[in-house]
Amino acid sequence: MELKEINVDKPKIKTLANCTVKEFLKQVNKIRHEVEDLFTAANIKEIRKNIPTFSGKETEEEKAEIIRKQGRKNISDILDNCLDKNVDKTVKVIGLMCFKTEKEAENMDVSEFYDVVFELLGSKRVIDFFMRLVNSGLIDTLTS
Repeated sequence: MELKEINVDKPKIKTLANCTVKEFLKQVNKIRHEVEDLFTAANIKEIRKNIPTFSGKETEEEKAEIIRKQGRKNISDILDNCLDKNVDKTVKVIGLMCFKTEKEAENMDVSEFYDVVFELLGSKRVIDFFMRLVNSGLIDTLTS
């Protein structure tokens, strides 16, 4: 049996990917502050400092594998901290990305929430903007 998407013709949710320039700029400023709060609460700055140590006897391939393993562990720890231990702060940030309060975001239908997250992740404008914020040091919890 093949599953098919049901088109319910829901109104499109306003997100950073489809808003006006003024709305975008005002909202990303709010988000910037909330992201810093989330990253502090989720201990991301400290987790990113977890780097592997080497004995000096490893081959380049072994070093690469050790680095990959540590990277996977760090990402897993960050996800645990954002998606479990600090889920309220994470929902608040994602809610702001679609112009919703924390409570409105919390009450979104899961498929609607999923659609919003992937629309944002697929938006070159949104990703480029946040990468530039990170690179500029305006969200310094990512770069330290």
